Amino acid sequence: MIERPAHPRRYRRVVALILTITALNPATASARTAPVAPPAPVTTPATPEQRAAMLAAIDAAIAGGRLAAARTMIGRALPTDPSPELQLRLAEFALASGDIAGAVAQFTELVAEPTMAARTQQGLGLARLRQGNLPAATAAIEAALAADAGQLRAWNARGVIADRQRDWTTAEKAYGAALAIDPRSVTALTNRGYSRSLRALYAQAEVDLAAAAAIDPASTTTQTDLRFVRAMQGRYRDAFSGSTKETLANDLNTVGFAAMARGDTEAAETYFNRAMSLGTRFDRVAWANIEYLQSHRQTQLDPDLVLGDNRTPGPTPRR
Repeated sequence: MIERPAHPRRYRRVVALILTITALNPATASARTAPVAPPAPVTTPATPEQRAAMLAAIDAAIAGGRLAAARTMIGRALPTDPSPELQLRLAEFALASGDIAGAVAQFTELVAEPTMAARTQQGLGLARLRQGNLPAATAAIEAALAADAGQLRAWNARGVIADRQRDWTTAEKAYGAALAIDPRSVTALTNRGYSRSLRALYAQAEVDLAAAAAIDPASTTTQTDLRFVRAMQGRYRDAFSGSTKETLANDLNTVGFAAMARGDTEAAETYFNRAMSLGTRFDRVAWANIEYLQSHRQTQLDPDLVLGDNRTPGPTPRR
């Protein structure tokens, strides 16, 4: 569970959000921050077949969060292949590594390449979205989709932008388009479930989130959102389905927060106190939630405020 910033006397948002751009499981800090550099000169150019295989391997490494491997492969290829295709991988590597300013600069340089306009606009839009620049992100994403409507990450980004603007019609269209490209996209299913939960469409959100959890049971983001929407329907017992000793404190906070949002203060306080009793790193979050609960006992929370929204789109489909 990722801690959310909050005023010390206000509630903590415990709903997990999609925070990654190209990988659900980022690599180590050194892989994220170290510059790409060729480990040794390579003098023999690759054959077209070798080059295609190398680019595919880099794409897979970035999408899978294996950034150290991606950096090594890019470094080996750079001396003999300064092509726009490899430069695009450098930009994607920067984006995945969290070097958003560098990614923006690199994608911008590549936008003029006619055969790569759709992919570079998509990457630029994702980077702008990470910066919180919605107008620039929208312009780039729409340019990307105009050039190639088959880009899953661009449709996910368009949906996230629409959610932030409370443009639910566009959000539904965008996530629907993403799922038409890949019906098994965990990111698209989770994002649409989250989007629907923002509108208090909890039963519909549960369908999407349950489908995503079935595809990728290890996604803590999906599991946390699923627990939340079940609890928001008053099904607290169901919300703990699959909970483990390792996730219990997080799950108790999630369900407790949903109970608090529903105005079920007795259940909320029970769950928060139970989370605190476990003596984990979540006890501070539980305490903040209890403080907020005690100061707002007569007020039912607005579910829209409960959920918030600081997502960015997830990876290219891994399946």
